[in-house]
Amino acid sequence: MSNMFSSSTARPSKVLPMTPSASLNDTQLSQVSSQFLTRKSAHVLEGQYNPHLPLRGEYTEDKSTMFNYLQDPIKPYRFMFEKTKEKADMMDEHIDYIGSLIREHYNIEAFANPARASQEPIYAYGRICSDASEGRLNDQSVLLQLSKDVGMGKRVRLNLSKVSDYTLFPGQIVGVFGTNIRDDVFHVERFLLPPMPKRIESDILTDRKPVEMIVASGPYTLDDDLSYQPLEDLLKKCEQDQPNVILLMGPFISANHPRVASGKIESLPEEVFHNQIAKRLEQFLEKSQRSHVLLMPHADDMIQSFPLYPQPPLENTIRHGRLHQLSNPAQISINGHNISASNIDILFRLAKEEISRSPEHTDRFSRLARHILQQHTYYPMFPHALGDSIDASQLVNIQVSWLPDILILPSQFTHFVKSIDGVVCINPGHLCKSLAAGSYARIVLYPTTDANSQVRVDLFKL
Repeated sequence: MSNMFSSSTARPSKVLPMTPSASLNDTQLSQVSSQFLTRKSAHVLEGQYNPHLPLRGEYTEDKSTMFNYLQDPIKPYRFMFEKTKEKADMMDEHIDYIGSLIREHYNIEAFANPARASQEPIYAYGRICSDASEGRLNDQSVLLQLSKDVGMGKRVRLNLSKVSDYTLFPGQIVGVFGTNIRDDVFHVERFLLPPMPKRIESDILTDRKPVEMIVASGPYTLDDDLSYQPLEDLLKKCEQDQPNVILLMGPFISANHPRVASGKIESLPEEVFHNQIAKRLEQFLEKSQRSHVLLMPHADDMIQSFPLYPQPPLENTIRHGRLHQLSNPAQISINGHNISASNIDILFRLAKEEISRSPEHTDRFSRLARHILQQHTYYPMFPHALGDSIDASQLVNIQVSWLPDILILPSQFTHFVKSIDGVVCINPGHLCKSLAAGSYARIVLYPTTDANSQVRVDLFKL
């Protein structure tokens, strides 16, 4: 029997030692990245807001940039432990909270149950939802879900034939005025939208020079490789301009990157982040002694353990005095300027679900951003979009507590800047779009309390 397992002609297999060449295979330049490096035009200005305001100019100020958290960073929490009743209670509380704001804003004496028959017009409030589990919302499928206090959580169909101006989406909390004569359909005569959050006083440091800020959103490498040439190109530009602040919003190592999603990556995501991102940021901070870098995670990031929204800050993989980790979302102050940022593409999600009939609010992007402010939350949609995971126990951490001076909402939509009730809303776009260069934004904040007229925004194609 022993002869069956031996052969004089068999050659022993050769065991090759592991080498660091695996990471080189992941990060070597592809043909597309090579073409990116030799592109004819780079950092092309494609849009502006308040272009008459001058740039900061050469940085000569000795005073350091001041950072403050307007809302405490989100702490790590246990997820995937939601209980149905607790989730329902949290959602119900949010309906009643927005309802109380509507009641106070419109001086309504009392709300009534719109699911009951009434000959006289009444005021009510609730959450917009659809009568179908699949398909988009339309003007014939609108339901109003009531809170426990108003209608025991029941739903009533809305007739919109008398309303000439509305913009609705599933999850939106609104007030309604109308009648339900036959106990089956509530005929809406008017929608009452929630008021905007209140603005807190900005403690602007008027003795400082303007703050120049670069804002970019991932991905930071093209889909053909993990060489991160677009990020390096952006940092080289920042070395020349020496901005006060660079806000980099994830994903940094995206789970949706073709190499990662297909399993063709040979290095650990943490190794790629350290070699391709962390080292570049450290080199930039050494060369730019007055610049600060802010990092914000994304649910698609492979280098963090919270694949949902909201998110605590990234772990301190980079330790530097001028590198700051932000939670997602975040509300911060830079030299007294109140800035809010949320790193989830809620604008694109809302656009797919919204129905609108509004002769007044014809600008689509302004309308979408206005929903976020009016609903007092960075994620007003319900049910959530496919692929999004929102922890109901953390709803307080995605609440828009007050009006910021600047609101940053990265989206796959074309970059834009909109002014909404004194809030400058900015979509910087994504730094990379599949196999092509994307866009980023430059913000110049002047030391004045009138942020709307004293902020300049430039939108660049990388």
